[in-house]
Amino acid sequence: MNWTLIWLDGPLDQLARHYIPLWGTPASQAVTDAMARVDRLLERNPLDAGESRAGHRRLLVESPLTVEFEVFDEQRTVVVTAARYTPPRAG
Repeated sequence: MNWTLIWLDGPLDQLARHYIPLWGTPASQAVTDAMARVDRLLERNPLDAGESRAGHRRLLVESPLTVEFEVFDEQRTVVVTAARYTPPRAG
């Protein structure tokens, strides 16, 4: 059974600030692919995705993204509260 996934405007705005300058590059495709993986993971079983934090909070790294989210079991709802573009380090 799927969970309801809600991306708050703040995390989407955070990603957009990094994504727009990358438009049309391989990095933009990496962001798009990572967002699709995050969506799938959080809609299927968010309690197994990422690492637990205090309370309902969890942290998920799907390169090149880092996503913070909260899981509400009784409502079967996941809320993405923060998202960062974390590109691989050069070297």
